[in-house]
Amino acid sequence: MAELKFPVTVLENERFQVVVDMSLYVKESLVAACYKFTDRFYIHQQMDGGNVVVVFESKDGNVVSDTIVKEFCNELIDQQVRYNTNQQFGHIRDLIVEEAFKPVSV
Repeated sequence: MAELKFPVTVLENERFQVVVDMSLYVKESLVAACYKFTDRFYIHQQMDGGNVVVVFESKDGNVVSDTIVKEFCNELIDQQVRYNTNQQFGHIRDLIVEEAFKPVSV
């Protein structure tokens, strides 16, 4: 079995980048995943063909480590699952909310 390479390039001690294949994720999922890390990192995004290069830069002395990269990758999957679930079942939620807020007739 061939060794898989983690798609991460360490740029400097306080910066790293992740290349996201946008054939696997929608833009909304990527933005939501990035947002979860804005309290700890400055985040920059740039298109590169069918990929987006996401650069994380340390904020307030937060340590850049492979654990952060793994957390980001998991968050990206989580946000894509949420997006897919909303696309598939969001109408059911809307019906429940509509029913819950209907006027009560006496």
